[in-house]
Amino acid sequence: MAATTLSTTPSSPAVTRPSRASFLVHASPARQALFALVTVAVWQALSTWVVNPSLLPSPMAVLTRAAELIATGALSRDLATSLGRVLVGYLLGAALGIPVGLLIGHFGWVERLVAPTLAFVRSIPPIAFVPFSIILFGIGETSKYAIILYLVFIVMALSAAAGVRETPRIRIRAASSLGAGRATILAKVILPSALPFVLTGLRIALSLAFMAVVSAELIGARSGLGYLIMRSQTMLETDTMLVGILALGVLGALLDRGAYALIRRALGRFSHQPA
Repeated sequence: MAATTLSTTPSSPAVTRPSRASFLVHASPARQALFALVTVAVWQALSTWVVNPSLLPSPMAVLTRAAELIATGALSRDLATSLGRVLVGYLLGAALGIPVGLLIGHFGWVERLVAPTLAFVRSIPPIAFVPFSIILFGIGETSKYAIILYLVFIVMALSAAAGVRETPRIRIRAASSLGAGRATILAKVILPSALPFVLTGLRIALSLAFMAVVSAELIGARSGLGYLIMRSQTMLETDTMLVGILALGVLGALLDRGAYALIRRALGRFSHQPA
């Protein structure tokens, strides 16, 4: 009874009202949909009364243009091209970055050797490498893959290294005291501890891969969503430009949510990612 009395008192945390910040963070789908509708309404108002519609087309004009591009197959081709480039560069970058990151985090001499160079290179945006990549690999697909690989590799190497460094030392000492060798400790202790960091890095790298592919396609491409945006700029087709931008946002959001759902379903006990 005492516990029940305490839980119903006004000062008990169990009955305190949620804070304003909590209300905003945990907004319901209905509120999120309402905010999206308000955003579209503001867009429509700006296009109608503030900005020239040829510079800022209305939502309906953009939707109509999107339907035309879908009907001709142009949007689907560009979208598939960009998605293919992202997946190839992403998989290659992750396959190289994860083992390098594990080595950096596990061996102190590797970290001391590589960390300064990695810290220097990660501050360079991928678009700065686009002209150089085109000179090295030409205007074909290899230059696009290289830009995406560069960014994903850095993210995954840093994430994996951080996961290894954050492994509790007591777990390693306990495994060693029980007779576990270095390979066993790496497989049974370090890798499971580093996995949440790796999963978070994979999700972040997927979003950044879209930034990299657009950077590559804006300069040296003849197809893809980035090329669609750049071509529409030269033709002053702002409705087509917005279709490309929104397509990038929708595709990136769908892949991000898909990656989150897959990680949570397959390896939920290792991942602690925000929704």
